[in-house]
Amino acid sequence: MARDVRMLAALAIALLATTSTGFYILYGGFQAGSAGFGGVMAAVNLGLLCWRQRRADKGRALSAGESIRVLYRTALERFVVIALLFALGLGVWRLDPLAVLAGFATGPLALLFMGLKGKSACHVV
Repeated sequence: MARDVRMLAALAIALLATTSTGFYILYGGFQAGSAGFGGVMAAVNLGLLCWRQRRADKGRALSAGESIRVLYRTALERFVVIALLFALGLGVWRLDPLAVLAGFATGPLALLFMGLKGKSACHVV
């Protein structure tokens, strides 16, 4: 399991580094930093998902209704946190929108590549 975590982290970092380097070469340092912020957002999003899953796995068995409530709560928490981070990055800090979105897309892309190897999204983390 620890090996899978290292592999996912290495893949996500490699994808983010490639994306940030591409933006740096094409547009400059500001856009590369914006892409980096998008990557941090993706990591926070995945971290929230996996944290909730671990808490649910360690607790008692939940009924179907309780499981649905946990699912909805987790989705709402992730949505609010990411919306706030987008507002901070795009609204307050005025980061480059395309670079932020490209950096943010590296998280799900890393998960997709791990999923193609037969791993579940949070079971790897």
